[in-house]
Amino acid sequence: MRGVKCGKDVRGFIITMAKSFGWTSANNIISFALLLPFWVAVAEPGNPTESQTPDAQLPPIPEPVERAIVHGPLTKKYEVAFPMNPFYLRGDFNGDGKIDVAVLVKQRSTGKLGIAIVHGGTSEVTILGAGTAVGKGGDDFEWMDTWHIYSKTRVASEGDGKNAPHLRGDALLVGKSEAASALIYWNGKRYVWFQHGD
Repeated sequence: MRGVKCGKDVRGFIITMAKSFGWTSANNIISFALLLPFWVAVAEPGNPTESQTPDAQLPPIPEPVERAIVHGPLTKKYEVAFPMNPFYLRGDFNGDGKIDVAVLVKQRSTGKLGIAIVHGGTSEVTILGAGTAVGKGGDDFEWMDTWHIYSKTRVASEGDGKNAPHLRGDALLVGKSEAASALIYWNGKRYVWFQHGD
């Protein structure tokens, strides 16, 4: 906040304002003089470099994501993105019995959107999209407007036969509303794309 210069300019401003409001008593002039710094502080524009959205308004980020992406080794390349809600999902994606977190991310250098999967057992991170191509999804998931957990038990119960992939863990069902959707799942070595609908 910039300070108010003291001197003839301020005294002249106070007297002019007091006269224009018809304040002639000493008490009115003193009250105005005491309130002037407050008015200037309130009217003063904020620092343009400060974020207009305080951190308190951001949704809570899961701890594994904080460690790996927000404050970890990937922070220079990626940031957590909030293009839709929920912005993260939990599931056992690699089938090791530990809860993993899939979170929406943006590649800092290009602005491309994607998914980061943080494995709960190892904190290892896999980036899908956000500059790393996967299947027909490409390297930018900007098209995606819906995603859900697709339970590993769901394929067996739906009995989709020979076309259904064998899921070792939960999968991500990603899609564009009223258009194509796909499963992203762990095949034992890496995450792969399975076109689920068009």
